[in-house]
Amino acid sequence: MKLNSRVHVRFLDIVIFSLAAALVVGTSLLVLNRQSGTRYVQITGETGEWIAPLDKEADYKIPGPLGETLVHIHDGTAAIIESPCKNKLCILAGAISQPNQWIACLPNKVFVRIMSSSAHDNGGVDASTF
Repeated sequence: MKLNSRVHVRFLDIVIFSLAAALVVGTSLLVLNRQSGTRYVQITGETGEWIAPLDKEADYKIPGPLGETLVHIHDGTAAIIESPCKNKLCILAGAISQPNQWIACLPNKVFVRIMSSSAHDNGGVDASTF
């Protein structure tokens, strides 16, 4: 029994393939555009909330129940560089730079988050949350 090994590509096959390729490219561009916009740092502490641009170097001393936590903004990143907490996990977390990334010093009740002013960035569920 001999099988016909010829593949016949029809016009509709080309149309479906083209639509699928356009959908993949369009989705990729939409995801990449979500990262655009002005990024800023939102720092929340026990006594209030601070908002700072991510593109200007600055240091913020945020008071908490254990003492002051020092948040350092430099070269488009934000990091906690000093904290009175016991285990220093917030310092070990390193610097953050992308929208919806965050660092928290839970014992001192300090929360640092990168936000974006992009209209497409709604702060939805991401893969790390799920």
